[in-house]
Amino acid sequence: MKLDWREVQILLSKLGYNPGPIDGIFGPRTSRAVINFKRAVGLRARDYVGAITLAALRKAVSSRAPVNPVIKEGEPKWLSRARMEIGVVEYPGAKHNPRVLGYWELAKLAFNSDETPWCAGFVGAMLEDVGIKSTRSGMARSYMQWGQPLSDPIPGAIAVFWRGKRHGSSGHVGFVTGKDQRGNIMVLGGNQGDAVNVKPFSTIRVLGYRWPSAASMMPDSGRKPVLETVESEEPTSSNEA
Repeated sequence: MKLDWREVQILLSKLGYNPGPIDGIFGPRTSRAVINFKRAVGLRARDYVGAITLAALRKAVSSRAPVNPVIKEGEPKWLSRARMEIGVVEYPGAKHNPRVLGYWELAKLAFNSDETPWCAGFVGAMLEDVGIKSTRSGMARSYMQWGQPLSDPIPGAIAVFWRGKRHGSSGHVGFVTGKDQRGNIMVLGGNQGDAVNVKPFSTIRVLGYRWPSAASMMPDSGRKPVLETVESEEPTSSNEA
């Protein structure tokens, strides 16, 4: 059996085990995640993955109850909506996750693949689904001409990053949720390691922060929004292609 380590890593990640980057490379973190999973389901605790282990991973994911998202009181409605998608991943190989294809549809975009970089599709889908018109573009940097600029990030701000080269055309876009203890921006986005999740991003990569023109920046509580600081052991994101 030819094993697709990328699929194994995706399955482990969905179950809450940390296999490291979803890169198809069997490294120490993937090894530890496999051992921990096998120990939890009563299989021999070694890092070998064969047909039995793969079937157990697939069964565990298919039978897993959805995780209730942690909704923060008073946060923007598009950010709360985006939290509901955490855990969605690309399908490995020729198949495409219908959930990701649904993002393209919501964002009014004609793509039909989860292999096409879909961070802008995800942001557009979350905005459109709560009644806010997005850029309706698949380009992450299109958000630099959308809404109104912010000098500093606040919860729910749309963060635009350069990818590859600062003055190139490639980029990444997602929603700001907070900051980590090192000052990196925590971003909830799609296509972050081929999944919807929250990851730290270096502020060096920031091109700008944007806010919907028609939306108030002040929560219903009337208190000025501030970024929550969270402890994160993850390295800054470097895989959004």
